[in-house]
Amino acid sequence: MVVDENAVPVAAAQVVLEQPGQPEVRAETDSAGRFAFRNLSPGKYRAEVRKEGFFLLSDQAVTLEPGANELTFTLNHAQELHEQVQVAAPANQIDTQDTSERFAITAQEIRDIPVPSSHDLQQSLVAMPEMVHDNSSNLHLAGARSEDTQYLLDGFEIGDPASGTLTSHFNVDATRLAEVQTGGIGAAYAHSGANVLNLETVSGDDRWRFATTDPIPGINIQEGAHLGNWYPRFVVSGPIVRGRFWFSESVGIQHTFAVVKQQPRGANTSEQWAGDSLLRLQFNVTPKHLLHASFLYNIASDSNLGLDPLHPQSTTLNAKQHRTFVSVSDQLWLHDTLFELGVAGDDSVIDFTPQGDAPYVQLVNGASGNFFESLNQKGRRLQAFGSVIAGSRHWHGTHRLSGGANVSGLTYSLAAQRGEIQALDADAILVRQTTFIGPATPMVSNTEAGAYAQDNWSVKRFVLQAGVRTDWDRFTESLMAEPRVSGNFLPFSDGNAKFSVGWGIYNAPLNLALIAQSFDQQQLDTFYNSSGTVPILPPVVSRFALPASGLEQPRFTITSAGWQGKIKGNTLVDIGLLARNGYHQFAYVDQQPAQPGGLFLLEDNRKDRYRSATFSLRHIFSEETQVYAAYTRSIAHSNQVLNPVLGAIFYTAQQPGPLAWDAPNRFLSWGWAPTHIWGIQLSYFLEYRTGYPYSVVNLQQQIVGPPNSARFPDYVSLNVGVEKKFGFWGYLWAVRVEAVNILNRENPDTVVNNIAAPNFGSFFGGQGRALTARVRFVGRK
Repeated sequence: MVVDENAVPVAAAQVVLEQPGQPEVRAETDSAGRFAFRNLSPGKYRAEVRKEGFFLLSDQAVTLEPGANELTFTLNHAQELHEQVQVAAPANQIDTQDTSERFAITAQEIRDIPVPSSHDLQQSLVAMPEMVHDNSSNLHLAGARSEDTQYLLDGFEIGDPASGTLTSHFNVDATRLAEVQTGGIGAAYAHSGANVLNLETVSGDDRWRFATTDPIPGINIQEGAHLGNWYPRFVVSGPIVRGRFWFSESVGIQHTFAVVKQQPRGANTSEQWAGDSLLRLQFNVTPKHLLHASFLYNIASDSNLGLDPLHPQSTTLNAKQHRTFVSVSDQLWLHDTLFELGVAGDDSVIDFTPQGDAPYVQLVNGASGNFFESLNQKGRRLQAFGSVIAGSRHWHGTHRLSGGANVSGLTYSLAAQRGEIQALDADAILVRQTTFIGPATPMVSNTEAGAYAQDNWSVKRFVLQAGVRTDWDRFTESLMAEPRVSGNFLPFSDGNAKFSVGWGIYNAPLNLALIAQSFDQQQLDTFYNSSGTVPILPPVVSRFALPASGLEQPRFTITSAGWQGKIKGNTLVDIGLLARNGYHQFAYVDQQPAQPGGLFLLEDNRKDRYRSATFSLRHIFSEETQVYAAYTRSIAHSNQVLNPVLGAIFYTAQQPGPLAWDAPNRFLSWGWAPTHIWGIQLSYFLEYRTGYPYSVVNLQQQIVGPPNSARFPDYVSLNVGVEKKFGFWGYLWAVRVEAVNILNRENPDTVVNNIAAPNFGSFFGGQGRALTARVRFVGRK
């Protein structure tokens, strides 16, 4: 077996045994941390064990006796150590047993890549290929909608219970690994939908550790003296009972103060306070019985949320939110079989409050008045799972069998108050007036359950993973089968290259907030003549509704192919092809698109399509110097682009087009290297992509031409960081100064899209050139 410092099994670790005068033999651990060599000769060997994110275990003396032998190797997670020198396993390994298309960034990469906001984990995630933020800061992986990705925190679903998006936060310094899977996803993932994003956090060990980042606040002198952007973070971990019981506590505080220069002085600032706490516990009942528990708490308060160059302070919202997540898992070995059970509860509440109750006025180049909607949203999830991973079985190769089941219950409720919306033309004449009628307290719930079985079969230079899932959903009253198969071919005996293919059907979890629209209010629109005083039609009513029956469970089929190969040991080349098709996806469709008002019926005819080809290269110059680059050519389209909601209904038929985060061309590169100038480390992060699409609207706020037919300018940003480590009072500290968007490229995120506006097509917003600083406590000198 291979385990970590707390006896937790380490999957996908590479184990090499070498005997003088004999060729080396290799094996990789399975998901239970086990590996096996067969038909070895007795004698003395040297062992090496490596896995990215862990310190390299090398030159270990091993003596094999005749008959069966049992070995246990311990890998330690990579940490910044200074009392002793330990080499981390290089990041250019090829996992020959892994048949999925995946990419990961480790704690070091999260720490050292100079993204614009290093306190926000989602900012660091864009350092991975096919991962982008749209102009509303929503995360999209491989062209998918935010809610179509399964988000996992230490093995548990952590996506928002209502919408499925990633809304929870925790101290970025507590992140040990962020890993995505886009193809060849195994049957163990219940609600993977389009992709999987797995986040792993730190746990304690027998050594006391403390770390802090940005403990000293800064001052912002724009618009007077204010507490500036301040993101202090603290991590403490250690033993409760040495060798048996450990804890880790990570706390983060975020204060963000922003100024929008295009708004008038005294009414051009927004502010956010947020905090998070993640507590993790591990108790080893016996060496083969481990208990894990975690508690995550988020709280946040925003003022003037939504302030931008086109939306003044009066139109913004104040928001308050908190979220609680608790999980417990149990791992137990019986003979050669690993059993795992887990339960978790998740509860979130968010309140949006406008600045007043005046009508919300939509202008041709922005808005005025007060926002029309006050909301109180609540979401809750209870989840449980169980899995069994059997020991290796040998029959025409090696088989690793696994199976499991899961169940979850979700609820979503909303309490809303909505006021009046007025749409004015360029001469400030009323064009349309919108009000709302009916109860505004929708509540929906759902139950999901599933089970799977899977076999990983290795024979000579072939690896085949075949599995099947079945998932049941109470809302759609459907039971669906999801076969999944993927495989590797290893052209070389040294494992320095692999060709992978995969295909599968994947269950897409339901968006309860979308379904709840059918139980919400109705919208009344009155259209006026050119004088703005005489209605040209009686008020028209729009309402959302569910069909009587017949909705099928949304799903994806994903086909992938990839090649990984090493060049001279230090360069890893990766080529990936991905084709994803969505079926039976939900969208509201206007049943009478030729006229205003009417019935918007929830249908399952939406089909999202994504195609991509990604080429990436990582070169390791040395332990302290590396560079990574990736180019992705992609297309993200749908046959039903429109997403009508109360207050933003387009009276037109659903239409095809690119999704709002479609970026056909994207190039990114990052890396770091030490310099000979005062021991400074130099790092950079470069991103280029095609500008995102947007729709053009008219005076009535209706779409002109095809949806998403116009585009923002191309996005280019280069960040450069310099970091210096120094001693102070017997401790080691690190200070990084970062130039954000050093090219001062205009990268707007706001546009005047009303064709009637005098400044139609003008762009605003975006991150200009800026300097940021980060102070980090490293440890004892």
